[in-house]
Amino acid sequence: MRHTGAVLLAACLLLAVGVQAQRRRTLNDENFEHITQAATGQTTGIWFVNFCSPSARACKELAPEWEALGKELLQSQTAFLTTVDPHTSPRLRDRFGISHLPTLLLFRDRKMYRFSGKLTPGSDIKGQLERWVREEYASSPGHDVPPPPSPMAWLVKGLEAKAASVKHALEKQDVRALALELLPVLCVCLMGLALMLASAVRRKPKRD
Repeated sequence: MRHTGAVLLAACLLLAVGVQAQRRRTLNDENFEHITQAATGQTTGIWFVNFCSPSARACKELAPEWEALGKELLQSQTAFLTTVDPHTSPRLRDRFGISHLPTLLLFRDRKMYRFSGKLTPGSDIKGQLERWVREEYASSPGHDVPPPPSPMAWLVKGLEAKAASVKHALEKQDVRALALELLPVLCVCLMGLALMLASAVRRKPKRD
C-alpha cells in the first residue's frame, strides 16, 4: 500500500513538473487555445502573455525582466507566463489586435486585460508588472476574450487580403507584383484540377 502511494505521489510530482514546463514555453497559432483555454473557461489558470518578437529591441530589453517575473509568479502559483511571436503566429496577432510590440495581455476571470503602462528601461519593470498582475489589473477595463477564428473565416480573410493585393498591383500596373500574387492561386487551382481528374479516373468503371 505504501509502495503504491509512493508511486502515485511520484507520478503526480512528475506530472506537475511537466505541466509547469509546458506552461512556460512559447505558444503559437497551433497550441495557444488548447493550452491556455483563453476563450473556453480559462480552467488551466491565469495567463500573462507577452506578444513579442525576438528581433525587436524593446522585446530584447524586456526579456530578462520577463524571465525573472515568470519564475517568481510560477513559484507563488499566481500566474503562468508565456510568449507569442506575432510574426510567426498571424492568427493570434489578428485575433487579439496586436499592433505594437511588446503587447502584454492578462487572461483571468474569463476576461482579457491589456497592460497599458509604460515600461522604462532601467526602472523596476519586474516589480511594476508583478503589481499589475496581482492587483492593479483590476483598474483596467476587462474585455471578452475573442474566440478563435473558424477555418472558413480564416480562409475568407486570406482571400480578401489576396484580392486587395491583386487590386493594388493592377492599379500600379506592376506586372511583376501581379505575377507573384497570382502564381500561388494558379498553383492551387492546378492542384485542385489534378486531384479532381485523379478522382474521376479512379471512379471510372472498368470495361470487361
